[in-house]
Amino acid sequence: MGLLLSVSGAIDRLLEHIARAAGWLFLALVALICWDIVTRKFGFQLPGFGSTPIQEMEWHLHGVLFLAWLGYAYIRNVHIRIDVFTAAMPARRQAWLEVVGIVIFAAPYLAIATWHSYGFALTSFLQNESSDAPNGLPWRWIVKACLVAGFVLIDLAVISVLFRKLAFLFGPPDVARRAAPAPAGR
Repeated sequence: MGLLLSVSGAIDRLLEHIARAAGWLFLALVALICWDIVTRKFGFQLPGFGSTPIQEMEWHLHGVLFLAWLGYAYIRNVHIRIDVFTAAMPARRQAWLEVVGIVIFAAPYLAIATWHSYGFALTSFLQNESSDAPNGLPWRWIVKACLVAGFVLIDLAVISVLFRKLAFLFGPPDVARRAAPAPAGR
């Protein structure tokens, strides 16, 4: 069980590093949005860098940020949950509910979604897909490949949480104590 907890910790650190690194894209997104607003307000633009590619890059960056942060949000337990039903439950019952939810819902869904997102990105790459807009961005497969990467990150997050919950439920007391859920507001 200690091995499960060690693997979970390594995955958590990886997801944290990726989320922090991707966070710098937020500054690029803010700069891009400001540029879009200024060029629209004052009616000037650089050749080949008009409104359409800027707006497409904005949604690409939004998507990449969401996908890079989703796995980290799950391991930190800051994603949206329906805690109304589980808040009063003991920690062991909550852990069992999480394990059952992962095994029955999350794992099958993510296996299918990850597989199909890979096919989606591969098809886009092989067709050299680009924007439908005449002056839009080329290489649409890049953002679709980010979808695959995002699913892999959430796959890792689900594995990490599953390992931590199993260590909590079945580990010896010292391992279970280290795997125990953190107090609220951590």
